[in-house]
Amino acid sequence: MKKISEITRIVVQIAVLGIFLFATAPLFAAGLVKQSIDTTDAMATLDNFDRGFYTPQVLHLKPSGGKPVDKPYGKLLHLRAEISEFSSNAWLSIDTTGGKRDTIRGVSQDLTEDALNVLQQTFNNIRDFGGHVIVRICYDPWYNGRSNVTPAHEWVLKHVEQLAPVLSKNTDVIVALEMGMHGAYGEMHSDTSITYDRVAEAVNLMLRNTPPELKILTRTGNYSAKVLGFDNWGVDFHIDGEKFAEIAKAKGDTMYRVGMFNDGYLGTQYDYGTWGADCKTSICREEGVAWLEKYSINTPYGGEALTTASGYQVINTPEFLAYEGFRTHTSYLNIQWNNNLIDSWKKTPFKQKDFDYDPARVDSLTGFKYINDHLGYRFVLRESWLSDTVGSDGILRAKLRIQNVGFGNLTRKMKASLYIHGMGNFGMLDTLGILSYHVALPDTIDFMKVHSRKIEIKGADTVMMFDGNNELSIEADVGCYSNWSGIPMYVELKVCSETNEEDCIHFANKNGYKYNLESDAYIGSFLMGECERTGLSRVLPSSAAQKQNAPFVQRERNSVIIRDSEKRYKANGATLR
Repeated sequence: MKKISEITRIVVQIAVLGIFLFATAPLFAAGLVKQSIDTTDAMATLDNFDRGFYTPQVLHLKPSGGKPVDKPYGKLLHLRAEISEFSSNAWLSIDTTGGKRDTIRGVSQDLTEDALNVLQQTFNNIRDFGGHVIVRICYDPWYNGRSNVTPAHEWVLKHVEQLAPVLSKNTDVIVALEMGMHGAYGEMHSDTSITYDRVAEAVNLMLRNTPPELKILTRTGNYSAKVLGFDNWGVDFHIDGEKFAEIAKAKGDTMYRVGMFNDGYLGTQYDYGTWGADCKTSICREEGVAWLEKYSINTPYGGEALTTASGYQVINTPEFLAYEGFRTHTSYLNIQWNNNLIDSWKKTPFKQKDFDYDPARVDSLTGFKYINDHLGYRFVLRESWLSDTVGSDGILRAKLRIQNVGFGNLTRKMKASLYIHGMGNFGMLDTLGILSYHVALPDTIDFMKVHSRKIEIKGADTVMMFDGNNELSIEADVGCYSNWSGIPMYVELKVCSETNEEDCIHFANKNGYKYNLESDAYIGSFLMGECERTGLSRVLPSSAAQKQNAPFVQRERNSVIIRDSEKRYKANGATLR
């Protein structure tokens, strides 16, 4: 490699393989320097994918001559792909020619190559747009709420097998599959042909024919329970019961792949029938929420929030979401339904404090902004410690505290890396040199494990058992470059899509979002020390997995104190002195 002093106004790009190691030593150990960076949540609405308010858009698939969605309505799309023309039970229109009024129906038949190509082109267009999509496929023509549209069961199974390859090919942009396929709106109601056994057979067929990256959701907890193998829900569907443990062991990772969507979200205490009123024959709210809390930890959950039905308990408030949203890991909602409810959120101030989201800090903090900013994951760098100097061994050490303050967690695998860059003047001509390179981090760095808070019900109290603070220790080989001795090098953390390096996560810090257009989280700087080694660095051996903080909790009736080894934090994130 040429000496930096010989390079005039040029950017040196060096690809270096590094290893991100996670240690069990106490966080913020000796030998590291605390970085002077802004670690507050800037309260910006982040354009992160796989979460947030979605925009619905209908795609009508035809045997021939169909048109794909050319212009997605938003970055998070709810694609309502309907295949009514492939069901003899779906009536499409009424023919009034010749003085007759004949109902025109679809025809139960195999999905055509043309229809599947239109679906694939739609996914291509979403990808080119930089968007992501929640997919629902059903037989309801144009999603008009028509009943008894589902074809004979054997055709549903055939269509599942024909759709599976297209869905499997596009998991990089698919957030989740809402397994409609039955009933009006694809919501598994208003159809006399629907049975729990048929829904379960279709969903399990889709599970077998698609990769584990594709998360599959049913309309209610009862349907999901049947898919997983539960029959007597009121007795067996309790996460601490023996039957539940038996089924969970048999299903393995599939337990974490099957979830639900909720199109009655918070409309009543039963979510308009999503949860049962009779806990002996159906899954009631607490049992269902406890299941989502544990097993949908990396599975998208959301739906359509509704206004409160007359005579029912009001729970569709931002303040209730600030409790149950964390338990269910709510990651998405419909921006268009219910309009009245969403408008009320936009007009109503958020009335409680949640870490940096404090009404006393921002006068204009509305319930809608709070919900919008907390759907899914939201990463805030709270503390950063780095090596003061990197010497001849080329090893950079860092310890970070990253807090996930969102309702949910990251639901897909991402690639983490360090971006290192510096600038210096060299030679008699005071030549400008720029050193810039990435250090790729191994798959053991899993931001799906940077979990949000954990809340438990203990008697009459709600106890926060985990406040979302996750400890990360870094030990990476970044190389050593003699000509750069004494020059500061700046370090940023990148978390990006495995398939599209431009899809990167925005951190909520001011430094990470406002000033860094590449979505990097600035974690600090180090000095390049004296060294003899140049060029590519050696590979460090792999080590243990990352540590999730499980802080001590002291419970008092009106306060929660979180203690994390050397540091102590209040529930609102403030450090106790």
